[in-house]
Amino acid sequence: MAIWEEKIECCPREELQQLQLERLQSSLNRAYKNVSFYRKIFDEKKIVPEDISTLEEFKHLPLTTKQDLQSNYPYGLFAVPLREVVRIHTTTETIDTPTVIGYTRNDLKNWGTQVARFLTAGGVTHDDVMQISFHYGLFTGAFGLHHGAECIGASVIPASSENIDRQIRIMQDYRTTVLVATPSFALIFADRLQKLGIDPKTLSLRKGLFGAALYRRLRSLRRERALRAGHRR
Repeated sequence: MAIWEEKIECCPREELQQLQLERLQSSLNRAYKNVSFYRKIFDEKKIVPEDISTLEEFKHLPLTTKQDLQSNYPYGLFAVPLREVVRIHTTTETIDTPTVIGYTRNDLKNWGTQVARFLTAGGVTHDDVMQISFHYGLFTGAFGLHHGAECIGASVIPASSENIDRQIRIMQDYRTTVLVATPSFALIFADRLQKLGIDPKTLSLRKGLFGAALYRRLRSLRRERALRAGHRR
């Protein structure tokens, strides 16, 4: 398996745990200092960030729930001034209050690096042409994969949610070697190729990275239940 950042990904377990602890302590101190929501919870539970001295103590920290995120909509949990936030994404709920995420420049850099790691582990290289068929928009889906691929040096096609025939033409004409999509969309690809009489072996496609379908399906089911409940009322 290929490795993107050998120094970090292959460092001794003790060094990794020490790095994790240092970053945890930094995050806790930043949250306590800059976010009133966390400061109040920590004070109520008598948690002093500086006292967290082992990773084992992490389990004693309070969880942040989705309700917490929604109750502090839109910017209540940001730990930096808005002027330092260079991008804003949200979840895609159409019924609930969205969950808002703000990214600094350093956040985006770290995000791209994390994605470059698993893309590399999945076999993507700078020689690949990667077609991203996740939606581009307020939802974060496509953007991390896009930047991670650019970190590696792959050619990125931001195909987004183009209709399936357009996607297939892109795949043929631009000689896509890697498809990024939900598993269900990949099956739609395969079904449509068969109906069009296109032999998959004539494509340049060699790899597929698939995910997110379960989350999207669960979200769709929740939306359907909510709509049915509204009709019953």
